[in-house]
Amino acid sequence: MTETGRKIRSALMTAAIGDAMGAVTETRSTAQIKERFGGLVREILEPPADNLAHDTSRGHVTDDFSIAYFSLEAFLAADSRPTRELSEEALIRWYDYGDYNRYIGPTTEGSICVLKGIANPRDKRDPLNKIRGQLLCNNARATNGAGMKAGLMGLYNPGNLDQAIEETFVFCMPTHDNTIALAGGCAIAAATAKAMEAGAGYQDVLEAGLYGAREGFGRSKAFARPVAGGNVEKRCRLAIEIGMRHQGDFERAMGEISDVIGGGLYAYEAIPAVFGNIAACRGNLQESVLMGVNGGDDTDTIACMTGYIVGALSASEPFPEEWVDLIDGANGFDIRGIAAKLAAFVEKEG
Repeated sequence: MTETGRKIRSALMTAAIGDAMGAVTETRSTAQIKERFGGLVREILEPPADNLAHDTSRGHVTDDFSIAYFSLEAFLAADSRPTRELSEEALIRWYDYGDYNRYIGPTTEGSICVLKGIANPRDKRDPLNKIRGQLLCNNARATNGAGMKAGLMGLYNPGNLDQAIEETFVFCMPTHDNTIALAGGCAIAAATAKAMEAGAGYQDVLEAGLYGAREGFGRSKAFARPVAGGNVEKRCRLAIEIGMRHQGDFERAMGEISDVIGGGLYAYEAIPAVFGNIAACRGNLQESVLMGVNGGDDTDTIACMTGYIVGALSASEPFPEEWVDLIDGANGFDIRGIAAKLAAFVEKEG
């Protein structure tokens, strides 16, 4: 297997594992995770009855990895680079598949309903939902839905940060057409693209993430909707500073990142937390993902996004390989197979 193939395989496997692990801890704080599971979670567990993953099987992923997987299937079937048309078709197929709808965010759901030409079910539950969608700044849409799948654009563009950013716009605009969400997505895509580069280190990846956040926000202002919220690049810098300050102290770093940065549904929380975790763990694959799983709040998304970056960076598989078999079986995936197809496409294109 080539170095590119190893990096892609590791990134997809680690992103899926992070999502499946984080699905179990999602919405809880670190203290609640420890109380419910008897300590920090370090493996894929059965979902508890009191979170979104209830009644799913062990190893079931959420919208975070599944949307990227369905999208990757569509791109590869067409022997194509990411296009808006294929991205939209994949979103509709994912939505109609049904297994992952319980996790869908408000931004993604509203956008898919527009694509399908159907009424948004949230309009019935919340009569103001339609009005919010017409506001100049619909700040509730500045969410993680771009970042959660944008690592895929980094895998398509080894070492090419600018093309990863541009293809993130193509891939994510159908659902997340606002400057903050796109800045977050571009941060993850650029960091992953840098991680795909031979010889890259964790500090290179952190700098690439800052570049992606800055360029993603600046470039998208020309065509994306404005929203008001935290500056993704500046909050990434703060998270990195915290992580660097507490290197070697896993729990202290995780606690301060959670307290100061947060790990919530908005792109200016969860995405900076990814970079803080990577800084704190010096890019170590397993520890970075585990910090995402246990840091609290939107844990599945943070661990999944982290997985793309550190998986590509290390090109290794420190988690038990049978976990990938578990995830494949629970979701009907073939992660190794699709990784091999993506590697072949990328190497052909390169």
